[in-house]
Amino acid sequence: MKNHRLKRFVLNGGIVLYPTESCFGIGCDPSNFLSIQKIKLLKKRNIKKNFLIIGSDVIQFKKYLQSLNNAQLKELYSKWPGPHTWVVDAKENCVPWLLSKNKKIAVRIPNFNICQALNQSINMPIISTSANVSGKRPIKNYRQACRFANSHVKLIKGRIGNQKKPSTIQDFATKKILRK
Repeated sequence: MKNHRLKRFVLNGGIVLYPTESCFGIGCDPSNFLSIQKIKLLKKRNIKKNFLIIGSDVIQFKKYLQSLNNAQLKELYSKWPGPHTWVVDAKENCVPWLLSKNKKIAVRIPNFNICQALNQSINMPIISTSANVSGKRPIKNYRQACRFANSHVKLIKGRIGNQKKPSTIQDFATKKILRK
């Protein structure tokens, strides 16, 4: 079901806090630089550290990724949906704050129902990072999430999944595992 109010909130710079497979995540519109800055301030995160984006379908990443052929799409979907992040070549005109030094971007399609429903309801991808102050433990329950969120953050109710660690991160071109 489409949630036009939530989509407007996100497009207007809003931040969402939501359950993921392993912890609460925090996200925003990947194209909104000010929203990204809000998350970095909330997390006290190094400004040079990149984010990944999640979507419910590869079509939602179209504005960020170089074109992929059917064989490449098949390879992406060999790990999707699931706790696997691919680092892939970005479009030449991709917003610079999402890019790594080598012009790549990290993308994932979660298999967790709440994340899928969130992306489907707003029909767009969002930034996804753990909800916590950098260097501290990720938030694992709704009560902690309520304390972490401020009045400018929309909190999505629910419980986290059973995953014990964050998603694997793998470079699509080299197949090198960047985080296990």
